[in-house]
Amino acid sequence: SVAPLLMSVPQITEKFWWDEGWWGNQGTTSECVAYSWSHWIEDGPVIQDTVLGRVKPLFNTTRLYETCQKIDQFPGENYNGTSVRAGAKILKQLGIISEYRWAFSVDEIINTLLTLGPMVVGTKWYSKMQTPNRSGVITPRGRAIGGHAYILNGVDVDKEYFRVKNSWGRG
Repeated sequence: SVAPLLMSVPQITEKFWWDEGWWGNQGTTSECVAYSWSHWIEDGPVIQDTVLGRVKPLFNTTRLYETCQKIDQFPGENYNGTSVRAGAKILKQLGIISEYRWAFSVDEIINTLLTLGPMVVGTKWYSKMQTPNRSGVITPRGRAIGGHAYILNGVDVDKEYFRVKNSWGRG
C-alpha cells in the first residue's frame, strides 16, 4: 500500500540554498532589481561556479538596470528604481527562465523556497531593516523608506524566518 509510505516521509521544514556565487554591492545606486536578478542567476538553484574563468556577474548590472527601466510599467527613465517584473521579462526574453510567477501568501513563498529554489522579491523597505541586529536578523519595522528588491534563499519554518541575500555586499 502506498499510503503508509507517504505518511512516514518527514515534513521538510527548512531549506537553505547555496549563496556563494557572487556578492554584488549596488552601493548608493538604485539598481537593486538588477543586482537581485544577478544574484539569483549566480546562486542558482543551478550553481554557476562550474563554469571556470567566467566573469561575474553574468550580466552588467547597470545595463540590466537600464534595460529594465526601458520596459517597466513606469513612464520615462528619469527616476530611481525599476520593477522586479521588468527583470523577469528580460530573463524570459533571453531564455534564462521559461516563466515567472507571483507569490500571494507566505505559504506560497515557503513552499517555493522549500521545493524550487531562491526567489527574487520586491517589497517595501523599512528603516529598521537597514542594519541587522547582532544575530544578523532584520525586522520589518520603522518607517517605510521605499521599495527594495532582494533574494529570499532560505527558510526555517520552525524558527519562523527567511534568509535574505541583499545587494549591499557580503558585509
